[in-house]
Amino acid sequence: MKDYLLISNTKENKISNFYLDLVSSHIQKSTNEQVDFRELSSRKAYEWGLSSNKYDSKLKKIMSDFQSNYGIDCNFIKTTEKRKKKLLIADMDSTIIKEESLDELARQIGKEKEVSFITNEAMNGRIEFKKALEDRVAILKGNSTDILENLKKNININHGARELVQTMNMNGSITVLVSGGFTFLTEYLKELLGFKHNHANTLQIIQKEFQKFEITGKVEGPILDKKAKLEYLNKYVKKYNLNYKDTICVGDGANDIEMIKHSGLGVSYYGKSVLKKEADIHFNNTSLLGLLYAQGYTDSDIIK
Repeated sequence: MKDYLLISNTKENKISNFYLDLVSSHIQKSTNEQVDFRELSSRKAYEWGLSSNKYDSKLKKIMSDFQSNYGIDCNFIKTTEKRKKKLLIADMDSTIIKEESLDELARQIGKEKEVSFITNEAMNGRIEFKKALEDRVAILKGNSTDILENLKKNININHGARELVQTMNMNGSITVLVSGGFTFLTEYLKELLGFKHNHANTLQIIQKEFQKFEITGKVEGPILDKKAKLEYLNKYVKKYNLNYKDTICVGDGANDIEMIKHSGLGVSYYGKSVLKKEADIHFNNTSLLGLLYAQGYTDSDIIK
């Protein structure tokens, strides 16, 4: 069984022969073997296959320093027999989209500072998610649902999201968007990007006079939190008769910890420090295409 060392940077396309030779020399010194790299994406992503018992903690330390010095993500990936995962579960806010959706709704009504403070505290695990959600939604009370439609029009999709979902779909995987945000946006993104399933919270909305619809400031039903995200991972593993090794989960904050800890490959995507401690691999200089490279996909395999 092989492990893999993946180096990647999609921001600057900066991985030159100098970096490749440097990594190869470090590997040779650690393993006493000549290991050839495989190009996954020109100047963006490369991997080396390593026998799991042939490299040591010293190589990991060297590559950690390499990452800090050169701004190139370095991840050691332990693989099973089949590298390509059969189930993807992705967080939405600051993962599939650039924005925190509640912060953006608050921006439209002049309450961004108040809401973003609560968001940041929750993302770093300093406020319990349920309370943070209820407090932020309460601030939206009395506003027209027009702000929801405006958000959908102005949302920014993170680079590689569409390719990630389409490529995994094409290879027979189940793709699921699970968010502590709201269904009005996850359902929109499901259709836009091609996710097979989506789950999120539901904003309570009432109809006022003149056919106007208004946000009540409350959330309907049980709140989808980190526990619920793990429950959806469990649900889909059971539904499709999968092994947890067949799963890959990605997120950026405290609310994603449980599903990432229990997945076959847990990915921190520009994650908060509280999540980084739990994730298997980390991307801080690489787009969502990194999740495909981590599974051994090359650019020629990716559905554009």
